[in-house]
Amino acid sequence: MFQRSAGSQYKLLAQTLIRRIRDGEYPPGSMLPTENELGQQFNVSRITVRGALRELEVQGLVSRRPGIGTRVESAQPSGNFVHVGNTVDDILRFTRGFRFHTLNIREVDGDEGSARELRLPAGQRFVRVTGLRQAEGAPPVVYSEHHIPPLYADALEQLDGYRASVAEWLAERRGDRVCEIRQEIDAVRLTRAQAALLQTRFSTPTLRTRTWYYGTKKDLIVASVGLFPEGRHLFSTVMRREPIG
Repeated sequence: MFQRSAGSQYKLLAQTLIRRIRDGEYPPGSMLPTENELGQQFNVSRITVRGALRELEVQGLVSRRPGIGTRVESAQPSGNFVHVGNTVDDILRFTRGFRFHTLNIREVDGDEGSARELRLPAGQRFVRVTGLRQAEGAPPVVYSEHHIPPLYADALEQLDGYRASVAEWLAERRGDRVCEIRQEIDAVRLTRAQAALLQTRFSTPTLRTRTWYYGTKKDLIVASVGLFPEGRHLFSTVMRREPIG
């Protein structure tokens, strides 16, 4: 069943588990088999199993707790962002499945609005792409502004409808990859214009992320601001202390 690359194996396993959850084999409230049991059942590595379970977690279908296991939370993906983990791959992965709708593309410099918030060099030119992300039939979950150095800014019209990371798309077009991410998270309130785009109330409490993505040569690929209204984003992480000795 899974005689493919490791990158596609976890996707196939995730699809199989999603189908079984939807069919009622694993109803909400039940526990999935352990990682070892899933690995033996599908003849895949533990890394593949963890990748598949992370995909389900990102979609809001399951929750995972160390020492407890994987619990089914829903038979349908949520319309919210569920941001799990703190690795580069985790951050790049969590936008998957949410379509990017381009609102505007224009040149700006480091002296303008959100460019100043991102501490971009004054006077330096960037191409700013603004957009919304949402699942089918659900309200937008995030309004975002992406400031892109001109080196990376060709063919940006192709972003409309894209369902994965903007930074990853930009890097791949240049034959590069995202190797470092720096992120700051704070709370703000939406302006009237932002609230209208996000289909929510003016001054709604909002999670703001400011994120900088760097390539293999430590050059900036894109600097982004994301606004997530109350109730549309869950940030989840696990921290462990390494044993002494």
